[in-house]
Amino acid sequence: MQVAVLGLGRFGRQLCLTLAELGHDVLAIDNNAAEVQLLADHVSRAATADISDLDALRELGLAGVDIGVVATAQIEASVLGAMNLISLEVGVVFAKSSSERHATILRSIGVHRVVQPEADGGERLAHLLLARTAQDYLTLNTDYGIGVYAPPEPLQGKRLDDIPQVGTRRLLMVVRGPEVQLNPVRSQLIQPSDLLVFAGSDADLAQGL
Repeated sequence: MQVAVLGLGRFGRQLCLTLAELGHDVLAIDNNAAEVQLLADHVSRAATADISDLDALRELGLAGVDIGVVATAQIEASVLGAMNLISLEVGVVFAKSSSERHATILRSIGVHRVVQPEADGGERLAHLLLARTAQDYLTLNTDYGIGVYAPPEPLQGKRLDDIPQVGTRRLLMVVRGPEVQLNPVRSQLIQPSDLLVFAGSDADLAQGL
């Protein structure tokens, strides 16, 4: 998959590195040559260019790439960069926003998905704190989510169907090393290294295991 990342600050840089590690064809772009040089050996291509310059992006071959990500939170550069990606008919356009007003502007010009890393990170941390023993948490809506739990010692060696039923909480899968078990057999024993993935209401997931 071809992914163009515009803006190579801390967020954009990490995004590029992770995408490259996952095997994607990454084009990293920034107007700061030093930032570009840091990624030159880690991505498919790295280029110094003004992301607000449509012609410069066209010359770099961005027309029709699969995904474009505007990773700068500077409003003017972000909006112009996103408009350019849309003009170049990039398949899906993501953009980082610094505020709800910024996010509204990005959505109004046709950005497919707006991300707010600080707000999203704060929300996720709040859910993790409430879920107590959860290793990770994914919010589905204002009331429901998915929690990932390591089995506490009292459950280790017991059967999956020995896990107490709590309200809406339902076991979705068991992750055992490289193996992911969907609809796992409930009679199997829980291993200490397992990860148990549940869906349910925030209140029920907050009960822990």
